[in-house]
Amino acid sequence: MVSSTALKKVLISGVLLITGCCLVHSYPSITEDDDDGMMADEYDYGPDDQSVASQPASQPKPTNIAKFAVPKANRTVTKTGILGEDVLLKCDEKITKDDVILWYQNSKLIANGQSLLLPNFSLDPKSYDLTILKASAQSAGDYYCQILPQSVFVHTKVILGDHSLDVITPESSKSAQDSLHRFASLMWLLTLVLLVLHQHKH
Repeated sequence: MVSSTALKKVLISGVLLITGCCLVHSYPSITEDDDDGMMADEYDYGPDDQSVASQPASQPKPTNIAKFAVPKANRTVTKTGILGEDVLLKCDEKITKDDVILWYQNSKLIANGQSLLLPNFSLDPKSYDLTILKASAQSAGDYYCQILPQSVFVHTKVILGDHSLDVITPESSKSAQDSLHRFASLMWLLTLVLLVLHQHKH
């Protein structure tokens, strides 16, 4: 015969087992959808965080190579030309394959390397000589050839005229004045010599 104490223990154990099973089955299971929801909640961004996360990383602003200030040129030359004709401008410096050549008209960037940025010009990709195509009155002015990274500047002053005789550079005018002055001095000296010889005969 089973004692009453043992029977009570068995009944209590059975009740506890049944209660535990009921609790397990009644507890809501976590599905894959719920799991995804929890993951989303765990990494949920606030309004500010979402706007920051959605924006791509800011890229560094490119350097504006067109920004130009009139430099102190390493060399200055004068180029004369005829309106309506092509005018060739040379950088006339030792250029290597590692150099970058920039051409400016006054403060406007014309060419960056082998790329032309303005019309009415052509560029020799080997020598980087710049040609003004069918020069107009607006083509006259100051041109700069910049060689990077040495920061060498060659300044070319372009003077245009309707005919070749119309184009007189300041250098040409000064040279003509010097020649005239020398000729006048020579004539004065020759006249003085003739006067001395004439007086000597008498």
